[in-house]
Formats: sequence, structure tokens, C-alpha cells
Amino acid sequence: SFVDSDTGAQVDNGQHVFLGCCTAYAQLLSDIGTLEWTFRQERLRIEVRSPEGKRAVLSGLPLPAPLHLLVSFLRYPHLGWREKIHAAFALLRIRRERNRQQAKLQRISFADWLRQNHQSPRAVANFWDLIVLPSLNDCSENVSASMAFMLFQVALLQTAHGADVGYAKSGLSAVMGEPITARLQQLGVNLMLGRSVEHFTVSDDDRITGARLAGGETQKADYYLSALPPESMIGLLPQRWQANSSLAPAMTHTWSPIVNLHIWYDRAVADFDFVAFIDSPVQWVFNRTRIAKLTGPGQYLTVSLSGAWEYWGQTKEQLRRTFLIELERLLPQARGAQIQRFLVVKEQRSTFRSLPGLLDNRLPARTPIANLVLAGDWTDTGWPATMESAVRSGNTAAAAIANIGLEFES
Repeated sequence: SFVDSDTGAQVDNGQHVFLGCCTAYAQLLSDIGTLEWTFRQERLRIEVRSPEGKRAVLSGLPLPAPLHLLVSFLRYPHLGWREKIHAAFALLRIRRERNRQQAKLQRISFADWLRQNHQSPRAVANFWDLIVLPSLNDCSENVSASMAFMLFQVALLQTAHGADVGYAKSGLSAVMGEPITARLQQLGVNLMLGRSVEHFTVSDDDRITGARLAGGETQKADYYLSALPPESMIGLLPQRWQANSSLAPAMTHTWSPIVNLHIWYDRAVADFDFVAFIDSPVQWVFNRTRIAKLTGPGQYLTVSLSGAWEYWGQTKEQLRRTFLIELERLLPQARGAQIQRFLVVKEQRSTFRSLPGLLDNRLPARTPIANLVLAGDWTDTGWPATMESAVRSGNTAAAAIANIGLEFES
């Protein structure tokens, strides 16, 4: 998070959400005492609107999964009856698949699988990608069927509360960064913030013997844990390790951008906490005034654009023209409202891509270097690029270090 100098508001780079299935992330917030600073739905409720004003709500009932979604899915007006029947059969096939990591599903795109299972382009746009795009930061054409199966199984089809939406009511620095920093300092951890590691020295017996910092100082430790992006981590190693067959696949990761638009209106223009739109360049809109319980009379909205290659290269003025006009089309109350602030935050390398055919670029926590352990959402957690994946990677890395210690003792 950062403080916007014009408005004084605490701004996250973009709106982050977590789902009911994100148990490790929720446990972390509970451990640091900030879970109560989040909002969590008691049952799934997502409103989906069209530019013509047609509204739908995907919501859960007190029934076992996947029956909890049946009524709202049958009422969903953005698909025809034939499309709903085909989608229901596809969902059943996904739910019944016991080996979603099989090579066949990892090598084809989810869109190819959907076409093989009679899904129309309209069904992909109005239902499947409504879930895939914000969750995987990519569309069904680009993600592997394996990762999409994981998403639908874990979030929607296995438990009735897997897709319940949660989000921080304060900025993420307040909910995560600052409390974690305070907890580490209470535990006696020496935090060296703002200090870059330039190089790992690796001995002939495949152990790191020191981490050289910018400025020449060397830090020595029993174990070293890297939570860097893969190419940064590889770049710290001696040349002979950069081509190592166990580590080099990490360099094949590619990345997907997110563009976030932060807009302050002079009056209330939205009657929701958050909403998804179909048939529009606007994907998801979050009412930060409601979420963070800010005072009026103005209103602060965040527009989140996932898989945003189309908008990454556009200037602030181009984005402003496109999206303010579109928001007036979608939100009639925005017509004539004054814009007090329009802020663009772009992340070109926001998340790694779950492309088909890349079977080994998500590395395990343990590495061929005996005392080097890896963490990061891009490691082999089985989850897409999410806060949940990041926390799970940290838990796995901690367990790996404990196991290494036991091995050394024995």
C-alpha cells in the first residue's frame, strides 16, 4: 500500500480478494491478529451486470456442494438454457476428475477443453472467464486445463464455502506488512530492509557459504531462503548453477499484467460493494468507500483489469477516456459526476502465467544446493499466483528447513 499524495488515502496497488478455500492465508492473518480486519462473506454472493442493466447474482445456499449453486445458476440470465445444460455437464466432469494434474490436462488449454465439451464462445465469456480471468490473471485460451480444473474444484465444487469472497477493509500494508514486521521484531529477527543481495557464494560441496550484499558486506547463515522471482534468484547464483537442470526451468516463466484504475468521484455513483461486468472492457469494480468505510460525500472506486495486455501500453489519458466513458454507460449515476482524482497503477509482471505445456517450471522448496530453500507463489504449491499460494510456499519452505536440520543432525 501507499498513501496517495493528492487524496491522503491509503491505496493498494490493486484490489486483492481471498476466497473461503484460502485457508493458509486466513490462518496467517489469524496468527498475526488481523483476520478481524477483513470482511468475509458468510455465503458466496457475486453480482454480475450487463451494460443493458441486466443483473444476475451467483450465490450459495445452505446445501452441500455443488448443489449450493444450482438455483442461482439456473436463474443466471447471461446464458441460454442450452448453454446452462452444457455448462452443468462440464462442471460435473470437472468435479469428477480425480487426477487434474495429469499430463493431458496440463498440455491443453482450458479453452480447448471447453470447446471439446460443447461450450459456446458466449458461455466462455459470460461464465467461465468471469471466474478464470480474475483468479488466474489470464483467459481460458491461455491457461492450462489442469490449473482451471484446480480452480473450479477447490473454489466451487468441493465445498459450499470455497468461493466465499473476502477482502481487507484496510490497506494491505496495515493488514499484512506492518503486523508481520512487528511480529518478527518481537521474535528477535534482525530485519535488514532496503539491502540488496548481489551474489550467493556456493562451495564445491554444493552449499551456500555466504550472501554478498550491495556494498560488499557478506552475511553468513546456516540456511538461506529465497522468496525472489525466479530469474532474480537464478541470477544470484554462480554461472555453473544457472544452467543446472533442476533450476533452469524456472527461467521459462512468463508473466501477466494487471492494470488498476483508482477513481475518486465527487458524489456516490455506485450502489454495491463490488460487482462484475460482462460485455464491457470493465471487468470488476470495487467500491472502496464502502469496503474501507470511508466518509463521503464523494466515492472512491477501483477498477481491476486482469490479463491487461490491451491496456498495459496505453497512457493515463487514453485509459481515462476509455474507462470514464464506459463507467458512465454502466453506472448511470456517474453521468455528470466530477472526477476529483484518476490514478493508474500498472504491474507488468503481476503474476506468473499458468500456460499449457509448462510442466516443470514451478520448482520445489528444496533445491540441489543443500542449504538453499525457495518460497514464492511461483514455486510448486499447486495453486495459481495468489496470496494463498505465497503463504503455502512459506509454510512448505519452513518445513523444508526443519527437515534439513533433522537430516544434518542425523
